[in-house]
Amino acid sequence: MKRLLRIAIPLAAAAFLLGACNPRSTSNTVSGTIESDEARVASRYGGRVQAIHAREGDALSPGQLIIELDAAELRARRDEIAALLAELEAGPRKEEIEAAKAEWEAQTAEWELAVANARRAEELFAQNTISTADRDQAVTRANALQKAVAAARSRYDLLLAGTRPEQIARVRAQLDQIDAQLKEMKIVAPTNCVLETLSVKVGDVVAPNQPAATLLLPHLWVRVFVPAPWLGHIKVGDVVPVRVDSFPDREFEGTVEQVAREAEFTPRNVQTVEERIKQVFGIKVQLDHNSDALRAGMSADVAFPNVPR
Repeated sequence: MKRLLRIAIPLAAAAFLLGACNPRSTSNTVSGTIESDEARVASRYGGRVQAIHAREGDALSPGQLIIELDAAELRARRDEIAALLAELEAGPRKEEIEAAKAEWEAQTAEWELAVANARRAEELFAQNTISTADRDQAVTRANALQKAVAAARSRYDLLLAGTRPEQIARVRAQLDQIDAQLKEMKIVAPTNCVLETLSVKVGDVVAPNQPAATLLLPHLWVRVFVPAPWLGHIKVGDVVPVRVDSFPDREFEGTVEQVAREAEFTPRNVQTVEERIKQVFGIKVQLDHNSDALRAGMSADVAFPNVPR
């Protein structure tokens, strides 16, 4: 309905302006409809609506909470990842390091004994006192224990070095991702605005990126259409008076914010001067958004003082 209104009003204004293009007309006033910029806020991840903290028509400040979505699972996941991060940052416990050191020292003692036994086995084998199998068994055990000592020393050194920075960075990134999702569970006002429409209620399941509320941003403006001959008398920054039907004896101040660079409602074949002057151009006039009297959807009359009557 609002979209149809936005289309119908400019058409009616254009029809009025085509009449204003008549050389006999002395009016420098045109009509339009007040509009306001809108924002449709949503959650990027969605969820079940747990609470609504504002009502339609409320004036909101930046960051003010509007809708809160259920995030119990996310909070549990965050606690789990936070605990893992704390464990990695703390590194191995003192008892684990001492146990690894004791294991390394025990393996070293066994290896030294095995090396001594292998040396004696070589001497006895040279004297033909033991068999080749006995000698090989002693040598093999010494070599195996040497590798075990190296592995135990590596485990001990790893515990002394602590957690790898890359592991901590990866888990911290997971925690940041969860925090970002938790932040999306709270839909807040992006700036000073008015809550126009709530599209959900408590208990609704909202899909990701589904608009949950419509906000009216602090930018009121009215678009009017003026005939081509007026463009020489209108420029961006001009201050113009604006009147609305609700306050016929009150005049509001507006500022020309934009002048369209392309004509509208132009006949298909412009061949004469009379047809050329029927072209109209859109003019966007910014209004004072702090005025409680002006509302989006109101009809407004804009006068351009610099245009000859």
